[in-house]
Amino acid sequence: MFDLDNFSQAVAGIYDASIDVDRWIDALSLLARIFDSRGAQIGVASTLDQISFLKIWGWTDEELAPIMPRYVALTPTDPRAGMLRVPYKPTHCRQFVSDEDFRTSEMYKQALAPAGMEYAMGVYVPIEEKLISVVSVIRGPDGAAFTVADCGEFSRLVPHLTRAVNMHGAFRRSQEELANVKALLDTVPVGMMVVDDDEVKVANRAARTLLDEGDAMRIHKGRLHGATQRADTDLRDAVHQALSGTDQPVGVVLPVDHAEPIRAVIRRLHARSARMLGAPSDAVALYVTDPRKPLETPQEILQRLFGLTTREAAVLQILAEGQDANAVAARLGVTVATVRSHVKHIKERTGVSRQGELVRLVLSSPTWMVGSGNS
Repeated sequence: MFDLDNFSQAVAGIYDASIDVDRWIDALSLLARIFDSRGAQIGVASTLDQISFLKIWGWTDEELAPIMPRYVALTPTDPRAGMLRVPYKPTHCRQFVSDEDFRTSEMYKQALAPAGMEYAMGVYVPIEEKLISVVSVIRGPDGAAFTVADCGEFSRLVPHLTRAVNMHGAFRRSQEELANVKALLDTVPVGMMVVDDDEVKVANRAARTLLDEGDAMRIHKGRLHGATQRADTDLRDAVHQALSGTDQPVGVVLPVDHAEPIRAVIRRLHARSARMLGAPSDAVALYVTDPRKPLETPQEILQRLFGLTTREAAVLQILAEGQDANAVAARLGVTVATVRSHVKHIKERTGVSRQGELVRLVLSSPTWMVGSGNS
């Protein structure tokens, strides 16, 4: 379902939306298509159920207008609330409620059924104290229920969703501080560049590494070029197409010798986003996915595998490296008692009773073996 081209497009759309909030609609429409869903949504709310940001794709404003007041009022009684118990780990609604209990609930009868919302899969991401973001895809009654396998596919996007929702707020606070914005971009493992007239104005760390290697694209006389004549032509055509005014993302595949090709998604920047990144209004953004490079950290792998907090994932990572509680405490600057408290919670979350079992669970996970081995 989720091939590299779809993944590259989805990741590019997520980071594009972190720069320009209006483009969340495009990112959501792509998520809905990838997961064969009628719609998708992203919301930011306080733990007091005060929604500060909401974007929904798949329903018109006219369709949602009579539904939303009932939906908001009935949210405290939503039988799918269990989906928000575990951060960073995608879940689907039928893991927490039976068909019968769901369909007899007032939330379903008054809000969800009239809107044609039958099945949901999503993840919640803590942003800061008392503030969370929820991203979900939704199928109608004519669709199939989501599965655990679907959640596994969705989890591949969680590190990027986490960065994007945190970056968006930071971008807004740093619009007058270009250095801070560039520092944020350096934390993204996907190559991100801003290009004006083939000149690279901004390149994050991942993009600079890719350009230095030069086997897919490079800088020559201050201009961006593909590494081969064909790649250079395709890259230039894609940049010009992105600037054509259609406001649609353009994909290009750049071959690499003896390796999986690199995918680039190119999109024209809105004027305000270009200015925020220190570029003229006719610039484009490139989002480059390199299959040879890790796209998430070991901590992020543990977060999405087991639904752990950032600190819990850090503790588990060090344990998986063969260290004991004393070493964990020393590296993280906490007490041994704090480490043991984290380990107790991690064991409860993962359903194991001994620390040795916990470490074996991590080390035997194919996702961990592949991801941490590349990091």
